[in-house]
Amino acid sequence: MDRIETARDIVSSSASRLCLDMRFLTRAMLSLRTTVVEGEGMPGCDGSTVAFHAETVLRSFREDPNSVTRDLAHCVLHRILGHDSPDNCPSSDLAEDMLVEYVLDCLDTPHTSVPGRDDRMFVCERLFAKAGAPAVDLLSATVEGTSKWQLDLHRRMFVRDDHSVRRPVDVALWSELSQQVMAEVEGFVRDDDGRTSALMRILRIRNRKRYDYRSFLRKFMTRRSTVRESQTEFDPIYYTYGLSRYGNLPLIDSLEQSDSGTVDEFVIAVDTSGSTMRGPVVRFLEEAFDVIRQTGVGRDSNLHVIQCDDMVRSDDVVRSEGDLRRLVSGFELKGGGGTDFRPVFDYVDRLIDEGGFRNLRGLMYFTDGYGTYPSRRPAYDVAFVFCDDRYAEHDVPPWAMRIVVRSEDLMHGGQ
Repeated sequence: MDRIETARDIVSSSASRLCLDMRFLTRAMLSLRTTVVEGEGMPGCDGSTVAFHAETVLRSFREDPNSVTRDLAHCVLHRILGHDSPDNCPSSDLAEDMLVEYVLDCLDTPHTSVPGRDDRMFVCERLFAKAGAPAVDLLSATVEGTSKWQLDLHRRMFVRDDHSVRRPVDVALWSELSQQVMAEVEGFVRDDDGRTSALMRILRIRNRKRYDYRSFLRKFMTRRSTVRESQTEFDPIYYTYGLSRYGNLPLIDSLEQSDSGTVDEFVIAVDTSGSTMRGPVVRFLEEAFDVIRQTGVGRDSNLHVIQCDDMVRSDDVVRSEGDLRRLVSGFELKGGGGTDFRPVFDYVDRLIDEGGFRNLRGLMYFTDGYGTYPSRRPAYDVAFVFCDDRYAEHDVPPWAMRIVVRSEDLMHGGQ
C-alpha cells in the first residue's frame, strides 16, 4: 500500500477513535476535513482542514499508536477553545498549547493518553496557580516571566501543531460548537471522577459573555416619562372662547407633552473594601454618572450613591443636575475594611420604611464579589456588577442579576 494511503488510514482510524473516546467532540470533528500530504512536519489546522504529513504520521504511529489521535484531538480542541489567531506572540502560542494539553491530560482517555502526563500536569498546575486562572491572556503573561531554558523545555513538552497555517474562520460556527460541547459535557458526562472539570472551567472562560455595561445601565435604571402641558402648541383663544360661551366646555383641550425618560428612584452601591481597587470603582462611577447625565435628572429624581465596606460609609443623594455635578467633582472613596453586602440592603430597606423612596425599582452594587449576601430577596431588582480580570466564577443569590466586566471594558466604555 502507498505510504500516503497508509497514513490516511491511520488518520481516519484516529478520527474514529477520538469520537469514540470523546463523543462530545463528534460534531466538531465532522466540521473539519482531514488530509495527508507528503513529507514531515507537525499537523496544522487552517480552520476547515487538519493537515498531516505522511512520514511524521507513520513514524509517530510506530512509536506510539495514540500519538496521531492525540495530535488530532489537540487541533480540534484549539478550535473549540477559540484558539484561532495566526498572529499570536510566542508566549500566547505556548499558553494555548499548554491549555489544550492540560485538558487532554485531565481527560486521559484510552486513545489520547501519551507518556509524560504527570510532568505536564505538574508544570501546568504550577503556572496556573501563578497566573490565577487557566486563561490564555493570564497564562501568557506568566509564561513570559520564565527563563529561556524553561521555555524551550515547555515547548518540547506541549507543542504538537503548527499555528502558522491558521486562517480566518467562521467565528459564529465555532462559538456555537464550543457552547454545544459545553452543554454536552455538563449534561451527559457522569461519574468521570472530575476528569472533565478542567475542560468545563476553560470552556466557561472561553464562552464568558462580554457585556456593554453602559447599555445595561441605561436599561436597568428606572426611567420615568413626565407629562406636562405644551406651551408652544396650546392655543388659548379657542380654549377661553369655549369656556366663556359654554361654561365648562373648551373648544380645544390643552395639549400634553411627554418628556424623554429621566432617572427616577435608583440606588448605586459601591464596595469600598480594602480588596477593591480604586481605579475600576472611579471609572465605573464616571460611566454611571455619564449615563445619568444623558438620561436626565428630573425634579422628582431620587438617586442614592452609597459607599459601603462592612458598614455604610456615606449616602450621597442626587435630585438635580447640580447635585450630580457636585458629587462628580468632589467624589472621594470612603472605607477600606472588610466586605459585607447586607448593611446596604438593611439601610435601603429602612429608607423605604421611613418614606425615603416612593417606588424604588433597582439597586446596582459594584463590587469585587468577596462579601456576604442578604439571606432574603428585597422588594426591588438587584444587579451585582463584578470587575474581574481573573475569570473567577462569582455566585450570586438566585434573585439577583450578575454582570461581569473587565478593567479593559471600563477603560473603553464597555466596547
